[in-house]
Amino acid sequence: MVSYSRCMNGRVILLAAFGFLFFTDIFSYSYAAPVYGTHMPEKNRWVWGIEGDFILDRNLDNEQGGVEIKKYFITGSYGLFKWLCFDGKIGVGDVEWHRTQTNADISYDTNFAGGYGFRIDCGKIEHLGIKGVIGFQHISVHPDAKNQEGHKHQVIIDEWQGSALISKDIGRFIPYLGLRYGTVDFIKWLDEQDRKRIHSEKFFGAVVGMDYWLNKKIRLNLEMDFLDGEELTIGMGYDF
Repeated sequence: MVSYSRCMNGRVILLAAFGFLFFTDIFSYSYAAPVYGTHMPEKNRWVWGIEGDFILDRNLDNEQGGVEIKKYFITGSYGLFKWLCFDGKIGVGDVEWHRTQTNADISYDTNFAGGYGFRIDCGKIEHLGIKGVIGFQHISVHPDAKNQEGHKHQVIIDEWQGSALISKDIGRFIPYLGLRYGTVDFIKWLDEQDRKRIHSEKFFGAVVGMDYWLNKKIRLNLEMDFLDGEELTIGMGYDF
Protein backbone atom coordinates (compact mmCIF):
# COMPACT_ATOMS: atom_id res chain seq x y z
CA MET A 1 0.00 0.00 0.00
CA VAL A 2 1.26 3.45 -0.90
CA SER A 3 1.99 5.64 2.13
CA TYR A 4 1.04 9.34 2.16
CA SER A 5 2.11 10.15 5.73
CA ARG A 6 4.80 12.65 4.72
CA CYS A 7 2.36 14.85 2.82
CA MET A 8 -0.69 14.43 5.07
CA ASN A 9 -0.42 17.91 6.64
CA GLY A 10 -0.20 19.61 3.25
CA ARG A 11 -3.12 17.56 1.97
CA VAL A 12 -5.30 18.50 4.92
CA ILE A 13 -4.57 22.21 4.33
CA LEU A 14 -5.40 21.96 0.62
CA LEU A 15 -8.55 19.97 1.30
CA ALA A 16 -9.68 22.60 3.80
CA ALA A 17 -8.97 25.39 1.29
CA PHE A 18 -10.83 23.53 -1.44
CA GLY A 19 -13.77 22.89 0.85
CA PHE A 20 -13.94 26.58 1.79
CA LEU A 21 -13.95 27.69 -1.87
CA PHE A 22 -16.38 25.00 -2.91
CA PHE A 23 -19.03 25.48 -0.26
CA THR A 24 -18.87 29.28 -0.02
CA ASP A 25 -18.98 29.82 -3.77
CA ILE A 26 -21.94 27.51 -4.29
CA PHE A 27 -24.01 30.46 -3.10
CA SER A 28 -22.40 32.94 -5.50
CA TYR A 29 -22.52 30.48 -8.43
CA SER A 30 -18.89 30.75 -9.45
CA TYR A 31 -16.31 28.16 -8.39
CA ALA A 32 -16.23 24.38 -8.61
CA ALA A 33 -13.76 21.64 -9.66
CA PRO A 34 -12.73 19.08 -12.37
CA VAL A 35 -14.05 15.73 -13.48
CA TYR A 36 -11.25 13.90 -15.31
CA GLY A 37 -11.21 10.44 -13.81
CA THR A 38 -8.99 9.18 -11.01
CA HIS A 39 -5.77 8.49 -12.93
CA MET A 40 -3.05 10.98 -11.97
CA PRO A 41 0.61 11.26 -13.07
CA GLU A 42 3.36 10.19 -10.71
CA LYS A 43 5.46 12.87 -8.98
CA ASN A 44 7.53 14.90 -11.50
CA ARG A 45 5.98 13.02 -14.44
CA TRP A 46 3.64 14.14 -17.24
CA VAL A 47 0.52 12.74 -18.85
CA TRP A 48 -0.16 14.26 -22.28
CA GLY A 49 -3.28 13.70 -24.33
CA ILE A 50 -6.08 14.89 -26.60
CA GLU A 51 -9.70 15.52 -25.65
CA GLY A 52 -13.07 16.39 -27.11
CA ASP A 53 -15.62 17.92 -24.74
CA PHE A 54 -19.22 18.48 -25.80
CA ILE A 55 -22.04 20.22 -23.92
CA LEU A 56 -25.16 19.10 -25.74
CA ASP A 57 -27.66 21.66 -24.43
CA ARG A 58 -27.23 23.58 -21.16
CA ASN A 59 -30.14 25.79 -20.11
CA LEU A 60 -29.38 29.35 -19.01
CA ASP A 61 -30.99 31.16 -16.11
CA ASN A 62 -33.59 33.98 -16.45
CA GLU A 63 -35.16 32.43 -19.55
CA GLN A 64 -32.13 33.19 -21.73
CA GLY A 65 -32.38 29.96 -23.73
CA GLY A 66 -29.57 27.41 -23.81
CA VAL A 67 -26.05 26.82 -25.12
CA GLU A 68 -24.33 24.07 -27.07
CA ILE A 69 -20.52 24.08 -26.81
CA LYS A 70 -17.90 22.01 -28.64
CA LYS A 71 -14.27 22.05 -27.40
CA TYR A 72 -11.11 20.28 -28.60
CA PHE A 73 -7.95 20.26 -26.50
CA ILE A 74 -4.38 19.16 -26.13
CA THR A 75 -4.12 18.26 -22.45
CA GLY A 76 -1.24 17.99 -20.00
CA SER A 77 -1.16 16.88 -16.36
CA TYR A 78 1.93 17.17 -14.15
CA GLY A 79 2.52 15.39 -10.85
CA LEU A 80 3.51 18.00 -8.27
CA PHE A 81 3.42 15.40 -5.47
CA LYS A 82 2.26 11.80 -5.18
CA TRP A 83 -1.14 13.11 -4.13
CA LEU A 84 -1.46 16.35 -6.14
CA CYS A 85 -1.34 17.10 -9.87
CA PHE A 86 -1.80 20.18 -12.03
CA ASP A 87 -4.10 19.92 -15.08
CA GLY A 88 -3.82 22.23 -18.09
CA LYS A 89 -5.24 22.31 -21.60
CA ILE A 90 -5.23 24.46 -24.71
CA GLY A 91 -7.31 24.24 -27.86
CA VAL A 92 -10.31 25.65 -29.70
CA GLY A 93 -14.06 25.82 -29.21
CA ASP A 94 -17.29 27.13 -30.68
CA VAL A 95 -20.64 28.10 -29.18
CA GLU A 96 -24.25 27.85 -30.35
CA TRP A 97 -26.69 30.06 -28.46
CA HIS A 98 -30.22 28.66 -28.65
CA ARG A 99 -32.19 31.76 -27.80
CA THR A 100 -35.83 32.07 -26.79
CA GLN A 101 -38.54 31.53 -29.42
CA THR A 102 -38.79 35.24 -30.26
CA ASN A 103 -35.07 35.54 -31.16
CA ALA A 104 -32.95 33.86 -33.83
CA ASP A 105 -30.20 31.48 -32.69
CA ILE A 106 -26.60 32.71 -32.90
CA SER A 107 -23.63 30.53 -33.95
CA TYR A 108 -20.23 31.80 -32.76
CA ASP A 109 -17.35 30.43 -34.85
CA THR A 110 -14.35 28.48 -33.57
CA ASN A 111 -11.60 30.30 -31.68
CA PHE A 112 -9.35 29.92 -28.62
CA ALA A 113 -10.24 27.75 -25.62
CA GLY A 114 -8.17 26.76 -22.59
CA GLY A 115 -8.33 25.58 -19.02
CA TYR A 116 -6.48 24.78 -15.82
CA GLY A 117 -7.03 23.05 -12.49
CA PHE A 118 -5.75 20.49 -10.02
CA ARG A 119 -6.69 17.12 -8.54
CA ILE A 120 -6.05 15.66 -5.09
CA ASP A 121 -5.63 11.93 -4.49
CA CYS A 122 -7.75 11.01 -1.46
CA GLY A 123 -6.11 7.59 -1.10
CA LYS A 124 -6.60 4.03 -2.30
CA ILE A 125 -7.75 0.76 -0.74
CA GLU A 126 -5.22 -1.47 -2.47
CA HIS A 127 -6.80 -4.89 -1.88
CA LEU A 128 -10.15 -3.65 -3.21
CA GLY A 129 -8.73 -1.52 -6.03
CA ILE A 130 -10.85 1.45 -4.92
CA LYS A 131 -9.55 5.03 -5.23
CA GLY A 132 -10.97 8.50 -4.50
CA VAL A 133 -10.11 11.87 -6.10
CA ILE A 134 -11.43 15.44 -5.81
CA GLY A 135 -10.33 18.52 -7.76
CA PHE A 136 -10.90 21.91 -9.35
CA GLN A 137 -11.18 22.92 -13.02
CA HIS A 138 -11.84 26.10 -14.98
CA ILE A 139 -12.41 26.12 -18.74
CA SER A 140 -12.82 29.26 -20.86
CA VAL A 141 -14.01 29.49 -24.49
CA HIS A 142 -13.52 32.67 -26.58
CA PRO A 143 -15.33 32.17 -29.91
CA ASP A 144 -15.26 34.71 -32.72
CA ALA A 145 -17.73 37.59 -32.63
CA LYS A 146 -20.85 37.28 -34.78
CA ASN A 147 -22.45 40.04 -36.87
CA GLN A 148 -26.16 39.34 -37.06
CA GLU A 149 -29.31 41.45 -37.45
CA GLY A 150 -27.20 44.61 -37.71
CA HIS A 151 -25.45 44.05 -34.37
CA LYS A 152 -22.09 42.70 -33.21
CA HIS A 153 -22.55 39.82 -30.76
CA GLN A 154 -19.62 38.72 -28.57
CA VAL A 155 -19.48 36.00 -25.93
CA ILE A 156 -17.08 34.30 -23.52
CA ILE A 157 -17.97 31.00 -21.86
CA ASP A 158 -16.59 30.36 -18.36
CA GLU A 159 -17.04 26.83 -16.98
CA TRP A 160 -16.35 26.02 -13.33
CA GLN A 161 -16.50 22.35 -12.49
CA GLY A 162 -16.20 20.35 -9.30
CA SER A 163 -16.36 16.68 -8.41
CA ALA A 164 -15.76 13.96 -5.88
CA LEU A 165 -15.05 10.66 -7.61
CA ILE A 166 -14.51 7.03 -6.69
CA SER A 167 -13.12 4.36 -9.05
CA LYS A 168 -12.67 0.59 -9.11
CA ASP A 169 -9.80 -1.24 -10.84
CA ILE A 170 -11.02 -4.16 -12.95
CA GLY A 171 -7.91 -5.13 -14.88
CA ARG A 172 -7.49 -2.70 -17.78
CA PHE A 173 -10.98 -1.34 -17.23
CA ILE A 174 -11.43 1.34 -14.51
CA PRO A 175 -15.00 2.61 -14.14
CA TYR A 176 -15.71 5.59 -11.90
CA LEU A 177 -18.67 7.57 -10.65
CA GLY A 178 -19.29 10.54 -8.42
CA LEU A 179 -21.03 13.84 -7.78
CA ARG A 180 -20.38 17.11 -9.55
CA TYR A 181 -21.04 20.81 -9.05
CA GLY A 182 -20.65 23.01 -12.09
CA THR A 183 -21.85 26.14 -13.78
CA VAL A 184 -21.57 27.62 -17.27
CA ASP A 185 -21.27 31.41 -17.17
CA PHE A 186 -22.44 32.98 -20.44
CA ILE A 187 -20.81 36.43 -20.66
CA LYS A 188 -22.13 38.45 -23.60
CA TRP A 189 -21.73 41.89 -25.17
CA LEU A 190 -23.92 43.64 -27.72
CA ASP A 191 -22.09 46.14 -29.96
CA GLU A 192 -19.10 46.04 -27.55
CA GLN A 193 -21.22 47.27 -24.62
CA ASP A 194 -24.11 46.17 -22.42
CA ARG A 195 -22.01 43.39 -20.80
CA LYS A 196 -24.09 40.73 -19.02
CA ARG A 197 -23.13 37.53 -17.18
CA ILE A 198 -25.79 34.81 -17.29
CA HIS A 199 -25.41 31.65 -15.19
CA SER A 200 -26.59 28.20 -16.12
CA GLU A 201 -29.87 27.08 -14.63
CA LYS A 202 -28.77 24.07 -12.56
CA PHE A 203 -25.52 23.20 -10.81
CA PHE A 204 -25.50 19.66 -9.38
CA GLY A 205 -25.39 16.31 -11.15
CA ALA A 206 -23.94 12.80 -11.37
CA VAL A 207 -20.78 11.72 -13.18
CA VAL A 208 -20.22 8.34 -14.83
CA GLY A 209 -17.00 7.50 -16.65
CA MET A 210 -14.36 4.92 -17.48
CA ASP A 211 -10.67 4.57 -18.30
CA TYR A 212 -9.46 1.72 -20.49
CA TRP A 213 -5.73 0.94 -20.75
CA LEU A 214 -4.68 -0.14 -24.24
CA ASN A 215 -1.21 -0.86 -22.83
CA LYS A 216 0.95 0.32 -19.92
CA LYS A 217 1.19 3.86 -21.36
CA ILE A 218 -1.91 4.64 -23.43
CA ARG A 219 -5.32 5.19 -21.85
CA LEU A 220 -8.74 5.90 -23.36
CA ASN A 221 -11.30 7.93 -21.40
CA LEU A 222 -15.05 8.30 -21.77
CA GLU A 223 -17.16 10.38 -19.41
CA MET A 224 -20.72 11.67 -19.12
CA ASP A 225 -21.92 14.38 -16.74
CA PHE A 226 -25.62 14.57 -16.00
CA LEU A 227 -26.57 18.13 -15.11
CA ASP A 228 -29.18 20.37 -16.66
CA GLY A 229 -27.68 19.68 -20.10
CA GLU A 230 -25.71 16.51 -20.69
CA GLU A 231 -21.95 16.73 -21.23
CA LEU A 232 -19.83 14.12 -23.01
CA THR A 233 -16.01 13.93 -22.86
CA ILE A 234 -13.85 11.64 -25.00
CA GLY A 235 -10.07 11.57 -24.59
CA MET A 236 -6.81 9.69 -24.89
CA GLY A 237 -3.75 10.05 -22.64
CA TYR A 238 -0.11 8.92 -22.75
CA ASP A 239 1.96 8.52 -19.59
CA PHE A 240 5.54 9.82 -19.91
